[in-house]
Amino acid sequence: MLDIRYEDEALLVVNKPPGLLVHPTTQEDTNSLSYLISQYYKKQGWPLSLHPVSRLDRQTSGLVVFAKLPEIQGALIKQGMQKEYLALVTGTLPAAHGIIEAPIARKPGSIIEREVNPEGKPCKTEYWILASAAGKCKRAIGATETFPDATALSLSLLQKNPADPTVETVSLVRCRLYTGRTHQIRVHFASIGCPLWHDNLYGKIPGPPLRHGLHAYKIAFLHPWTQTCLEITSALPDDLQFAWQYKLL
Repeated sequence: MLDIRYEDEALLVVNKPPGLLVHPTTQEDTNSLSYLISQYYKKQGWPLSLHPVSRLDRQTSGLVVFAKLPEIQGALIKQGMQKEYLALVTGTLPAAHGIIEAPIARKPGSIIEREVNPEGKPCKTEYWILASAAGKCKRAIGATETFPDATALSLSLLQKNPADPTVETVSLVRCRLYTGRTHQIRVHFASIGCPLWHDNLYGKIPGPPLRHGLHAYKIAFLHPWTQTCLEITSALPDDLQFAWQYKLL
């Protein structure tokens, strides 16, 4: 079932669960968000084609935008959108607020993996630590107004249950993208020695892909027809809340 966060005659914003592809592959043509949306259009009796505006990795959850008309797709891509994410980041970040600006390119010999490479395309990620935990030390960073209302977490979670001292530092981080390269957040944090939680492509856990700690929680843009600013949010999902409260801490 689709989790629709915004819809009008021009566009659709859907909250994607982890584990679901945005676009179908030859092996999985029905296990995708695009397929679910096409079925939704058919049930409504709408002869609409799919016009994706944004995408997410399979194991990333959060907001994805689809236009209902090609001209809306073109307008949104041309004007750009402000995208913000919530991430569970391992290791000790260099500062409570920072900017990672490093070019990214496809890793030689891989069709999937990316890397920081001086020959790559310019990339910029800004981040703010909202809360962090290291052993038995927990702390909230900044005032409550810096904590996204869209997360269903409360700061009281940071005072519950002493953390396992064997667990490395983990931070709940808000990220803003200024560019939109493939795996940008994952590559940028891994490049400074702080991969995302459960990111086995860029982190320390070998094996098949896992649900990693990344959620597209906010998207904002000017509506091409009305020229009003739309801001749509999605709370940190239950699985990442559970991981933050009980598994990681």
